[in-house]
Amino acid sequence: MQRAVKLLFVTSALFSLLLFLAIFTVHPALAHTRVEIGPYVLIVGWETEPVVVGERNALFFDVSKEGQPVEGLESTLAVALLYGGKTFTGNLQPSTEPGIYTVEVVPTVRGQYAVQLSGSLEDLNISEVVEPEEVLPAAVLEFPESPPDTRAMQENINELSDQLQTSQLIAIIAIGLAILALFVAAFSLIWARAKTM
Repeated sequence: MQRAVKLLFVTSALFSLLLFLAIFTVHPALAHTRVEIGPYVLIVGWETEPVVVGERNALFFDVSKEGQPVEGLESTLAVALLYGGKTFTGNLQPSTEPGIYTVEVVPTVRGQYAVQLSGSLEDLNISEVVEPEEVLPAAVLEFPESPPDTRAMQENINELSDQLQTSQLIAIIAIGLAILALFVAAFSLIWARAKTM
């Protein structure tokens, strides 16, 4: 009986240890994009995911050649973030880990951004456009309430402004027609009196 209790205790302790290791050593899979250019492999994505509007973040680049990290690209590779016809040019910053680079940015609009890479990977000239994970509205993580969506509010303001301008135009036309009708009525009344005299 005592041996069965010891066995149960050891089994429970071992299971707890395995569960602890599984929880703290398994990392979530990130939605990074893998691109192969010649002998080079580039993994491009966001440093913190999910990517949320208004939160400080960084573009993440892992560059390797035949399994070995490629260093020194901060002086040869240019990075531009593209969205809606606008361009943000960032400085490629090497991290403490070889072959890993970042470009800090705060995405301010939700949607799909594009990353343009140009310059050279060592001796290989490149020009590549990659799409990292989509930027989400802040509402996906806000609790208990999210503030009003500024983009939706601006669209509503624009729509109300258009409706107000249309209403003002209709009111001006109506006032003009009413004044014209008063002139016609007054003229008709004067004409009718002149005839009876």
